[in-house]
Amino acid sequence: MRLSTLNDALPIVAAAYGRKFGVKVRVGGQNAFTDGQSINIPGLSEEAQSRTLAYGFLAHEAGHVRFTDFTQARHPQPLGKLLEGVIEDIRIEAAMITTYPGTRKTLDAVLEHLIEAGRMQPPSDQDPPGQVLGNAVLLIGRYHYRRQSALQMHSQQSEEVLSQVFGQQFVRQLHGLLAEIPGLTCTAETMALAQRIISLLESLLQGQSPEQANAADQPDNQPAGDHTADDQASGKDNSAQDDSYQEGQQASGEDCAGASADDGADAEASAATDADSGDEDHHKQTSDSTSQQGSTSQQGCSLEQDSSLAAQAAQAALQADKDALPEDLFEAVGNILQSHSSDDTQLLPTAQSYQGDAELGKEALERVKVHSAHLNAQLHGLVQSQRLTRSRTARSGRRLSAKHLHRFGVADSRIFRASRAQPAPNTALHLLIDLSLSMQGGPDRLALDAAMSLALALESINGVSRAVSVFPGLRGQSSYVTQVLAHDDRVSSRTGAFVQKARGSTPMTGALWFAAADLLARSEPRKVVLVLTDGEPNDTDSTLSMISRAQSAQLEMIGIGIQHRVDHLFPQAIRIDQLSELKNSLFDVTGQLLLSH
Repeated sequence: MRLSTLNDALPIVAAAYGRKFGVKVRVGGQNAFTDGQSINIPGLSEEAQSRTLAYGFLAHEAGHVRFTDFTQARHPQPLGKLLEGVIEDIRIEAAMITTYPGTRKTLDAVLEHLIEAGRMQPPSDQDPPGQVLGNAVLLIGRYHYRRQSALQMHSQQSEEVLSQVFGQQFVRQLHGLLAEIPGLTCTAETMALAQRIISLLESLLQGQSPEQANAADQPDNQPAGDHTADDQASGKDNSAQDDSYQEGQQASGEDCAGASADDGADAEASAATDADSGDEDHHKQTSDSTSQQGSTSQQGCSLEQDSSLAAQAAQAALQADKDALPEDLFEAVGNILQSHSSDDTQLLPTAQSYQGDAELGKEALERVKVHSAHLNAQLHGLVQSQRLTRSRTARSGRRLSAKHLHRFGVADSRIFRASRAQPAPNTALHLLIDLSLSMQGGPDRLALDAAMSLALALESINGVSRAVSVFPGLRGQSSYVTQVLAHDDRVSSRTGAFVQKARGSTPMTGALWFAAADLLARSEPRKVVLVLTDGEPNDTDSTLSMISRAQSAQLEMIGIGIQHRVDHLFPQAIRIDQLSELKNSLFDVTGQLLLSH
């Protein structure tokens, strides 16, 4: 397995996304969700389609974590919640693309996959009104204001159906409201816009025209239906993607103009006929008047019928429950990911930030200082001796070695002096500590003290970077690791984090993925994972698989077993039977690592 294979693994890519977007990411289990602070995606197969959806899901939910205010109260009606979600999705994706332009391709790939798979269809006039409206807002909004060109036909078709169900006046006013999406700056504004769409629907029930309803919501200096002011305020360029809407409006205008012209021609013909026939009698005028009143009455009935149908559609949409509305787009993506989940093993846990007890941390630092200073002096000596310029003899060169000139008499030409400088270690080390319940009662403290001693000793050695993490999480969760020390941290600022107690089981697979993801993001050419454990992992098979993949990617995997054999897990392994040997064993292993570069 090549290095790129591990680099392309979902947990590694997910960790990279998390670092790039500044959000916490977990991989594992069977559910895809975000809790407003972190994102979870299930462990998936290696299929390209699953990855496309997973990466798009990560980018989208990262936008919510970064830009959505989850403290805002949601709309009480299901339709209101849906509209809030649709509009907020467009807003946060646009914000992500502005901040991280590369996410456009990632997010658009999800939509293209859903269209290709037939999972994204325009509404039909046979659909419930709530579905028609929800899907139309989604498709029109994403096409015009998220610039997703793959939705052009979907947007046009949904607009036609929307006009049939709710009327053209409603559609025009809806476009005026949706045109404000590019100018939204926060979640509260998103919710206010969704409420204005709800108010537009409610106006149909009250017999009020959509223009009148929207005028009440417009600023005093902007008339209802004036899209230009909205577009200019938001800096929107509609030149390409709004053509379909503008053409539709022009066609509608042309139809109206054609109808007026026909009416005018009929009137002129009638006038000419009247002139030719001379003066009309009273009965003729009465007949014409009665005919005109009948025509007006029929038109009024038609308008009243259209208005009644629109009002019924509005009422059905406002009263619709969640089942009668379209599914949230990325909830649907999450459900697809869940259906593609491979198993429930925790692959990539989230790092927990932990400060600990500063006073107890200072006490721990005092305990390890003497031993750490001794380790530091020895490690410095070993590294320095390795880096010193070494002299040797060679068969050619510019400088003669006086003490080897005698070789020339016996036809040995190795009489020249040559030197070779050793490079710095240039190693990144991640120390993982198993703090499962079997470590309680003393071994947990000794293991953390040994880790602190080693981290402190390595702190001043050039070319060595170290990190320390503990598993499981603070409450024994397999979905977390506790980050004790990051690569750039100084031990003196993190002493409290080295004071923890044993808890939970041994979710080693996730901890190994976490360490691997951390090291693969480092620039040091040599990368080492050192695991300190006293028992078997929760899932031996997945642990062995992860260690094999890491080895194939040139990560060195070393296990130290405390009163327990680990040579069946790790290619390099030692066993410690006396806890008093732990600090020295850690030093010996690290010293050999630094000398073997």
